[in-house]
Amino acid sequence: MKAWVVIVPTALAPSAALAQAQPHHGTLVTDTVVSAGLAGNVVGASSHRAVVAYLPPSYETDRARRYPVLYMLHGATSVPEEWLDGTTYQGLDLRVALDSLIAARAIPELIVAIPNSDIELGSQWYANSPVLGNWEDFIVRDVVGFVDRRYRTVARRDGRALFGHSMGGFGVLAIGFKHPERFGFVYASSPSRVAFTGSIAPSAATWDSLPRLKRWQDGSYDLRLAIGLAAAFDGSRTDPRLFTELPFGTAFGEAVRARSRERWLASMPLELASAMVRRGDHPPTILIEAGSEETAIQDATRLLRARLDSLGVPYADSTFEGGHIDRVRERIVGHMLPAVGRWLGSGARSQ
Repeated sequence: MKAWVVIVPTALAPSAALAQAQPHHGTLVTDTVVSAGLAGNVVGASSHRAVVAYLPPSYETDRARRYPVLYMLHGATSVPEEWLDGTTYQGLDLRVALDSLIAARAIPELIVAIPNSDIELGSQWYANSPVLGNWEDFIVRDVVGFVDRRYRTVARRDGRALFGHSMGGFGVLAIGFKHPERFGFVYASSPSRVAFTGSIAPSAATWDSLPRLKRWQDGSYDLRLAIGLAAAFDGSRTDPRLFTELPFGTAFGEAVRARSRERWLASMPLELASAMVRRGDHPPTILIEAGSEETAIQDATRLLRARLDSLGVPYADSTFEGGHIDRVRERIVGHMLPAVGRWLGSGARSQ
């Protein structure tokens, strides 16, 4: 189904919000995007999605100027407000951080767009799925198209950057590798489930636990993340568990497992990187980071680095001290945003 976008008025329209903006401070605006590609999903996720936008300090006064856009994809069971509330992630208030970095000229002025992609299942992996809806299209077509029409953007590859944490890290890698013509910069922080490691390793108990469920609502947090993957990559609209086959486990024969693995792998970043190179696409600038205590993610990113090395695709990667959510504020404010700023100010933008 072809996606379409409708602008739904919100209680605080952009013009009203901008009128309340104080000098030298950016403004947060919440719009709603309606996507037909999300309608009809089997878990009841709304096709009306909030998108929070940060508009930089000069946006209202410098009306001839266009701004690059950073798109930020949140993780499973998360919402955009957690990056804005000054509480959730070590006191992170993204608007204040952006204002401070812009005022210090550490980054150029830019628009930041954060779509709300949370669903009751907890995860959808930013993939197009007949079960969960077309979340890839929602980001690539609906949100980007909406932002380019609604605001004065640099509507080109060299004016768009992607950042994601956890499930969002998976999402920016998958989307960045599938659509490098749309996004020139990809920053994946602690990207989750990039490869078959940890709780989705071939020998993990997950694969024998999932078939015993009677419906997806009965799954624990970790099992729901795996159910989200199954529904996104190889799901069933009729099975109450949202899947009928799995890539590993004793509940299925090898032929079934091999068939399912092939479908899963085709939607995961390692194979998507290979497909990007086979197409002859120009890769985006790629940055990958993970915490020293994130064993499964470290294992997966090693596999990703090996694949990128074998393909001759350049990237930068780093390891920070800590676990999955220990240093979110530090990584976003002290590393990701300055990296985006450097990219926007460098020759990389001319890619």
